[in-house]
Amino acid sequence: MKLDIEHLYRIEKFMESITDFDRLLEAIIRESANALAAESASLALYDEDTDELYFYVVRGKPSERDFELQLKSIRIKKGEGVAGRCAAMQMPVIIQDAYNDPHFDPSADRKTGFKTRNLIAVPMIYRGKLVGVVEAVNKTGADGFDRLDEKVLSVLASQAALVIENARLVQENLRQARAAAMGEGIAGAAHCIKNILAGVGSGEYVMQTGLKNGDLPKVEKGWEVLKRNTDLMRDLVLDMLNVAKPREPETEPTDVNSVCSAVADLMGPRAAEQGVVIELTLAEGIGKRTLDPKGVYRCVLNLVGNAVDACSAPSGRVEISTAEDAQGLAVSVSDNGCGISRENQEKLFDAFFSTKGSKGTGLGLAVTHKIVEEHGGTIAVQSEEDMGTTFTMRFP
Repeated sequence: MKLDIEHLYRIEKFMESITDFDRLLEAIIRESANALAAESASLALYDEDTDELYFYVVRGKPSERDFELQLKSIRIKKGEGVAGRCAAMQMPVIIQDAYNDPHFDPSADRKTGFKTRNLIAVPMIYRGKLVGVVEAVNKTGADGFDRLDEKVLSVLASQAALVIENARLVQENLRQARAAAMGEGIAGAAHCIKNILAGVGSGEYVMQTGLKNGDLPKVEKGWEVLKRNTDLMRDLVLDMLNVAKPREPETEPTDVNSVCSAVADLMGPRAAEQGVVIELTLAEGIGKRTLDPKGVYRCVLNLVGNAVDACSAPSGRVEISTAEDAQGLAVSVSDNGCGISRENQEKLFDAFFSTKGSKGTGLGLAVTHKIVEEHGGTIAVQSEEDMGTTFTMRFP
């Protein structure tokens, strides 16, 4: 009995250390075979939809790989064979002489080439519900399995049932979380598209009015509105693809200071229209780093665009800075704008969350966060309402 306790103790340690569902079940079945001194052990799960058992884990000799594959292709109706009878009664079944027992079905032996002499089957039950059946086959060094083997295998079967039901619960929670996230994403996208289409309709109306009255300036104004909203739709689609699609950064030696300067040059005129000044504070001697230049450019551009929008006062100031320390390369974008509430800071990097109302898609910071993480970096925010905000990206 000491040996059996050691096996149970090892399984308890497996359950603490192994997070992979399949590896944990394989460990339980391996220990079942060892604890009962059996040539083979298997775990069959119960399929409620078909009322069948199907083999999920099979433990045999190293030379019996074909046997495992053959056995996993077999499905058993509840009530048929030893495993099916065990499932139907939800009670252990011990067979001492397989080929002389009326409940034994030799079809699996014929298919696999395995010779069954004796076997034991124990149901896996969780809260009164059938989960599956654990079997051990061919007791070595003895005439067959006994009641002590039944008790040991019953404990192991209950452990396996617990593992399986916990895994199913986790999978169900993940499925519900994904469905909820998808629903939020669709709702967010629909809201953004609705706002953009409203802008398209407005531009179309202005253009039609201008064409009808021969008013060329009004036509040009309507065209600008249409173009701006078309660009927003394009950016929305690209951002949605960037958020949803896994990608590897296309890295190359990148001068981050040059990237920051290029963003400042691009955003300068727009910032000036709003009375905002963009300043550069770039550390010397940084040199080139292995980064995705397009990705970094997109990140800095998103942060600077948000910073300019946050500075509504004529004395608005946005600073782009770079620095290097023990933690790596830091790129920061600071502003003296309206700041972000603590509540909103917790949701900043969620897709479709925006504090800009109809002016934003809510994807810019989500895309920025994803690109930084793809580089193995981090992004942090420090903000105080009515004082300003600083976003800092760190690349290792």
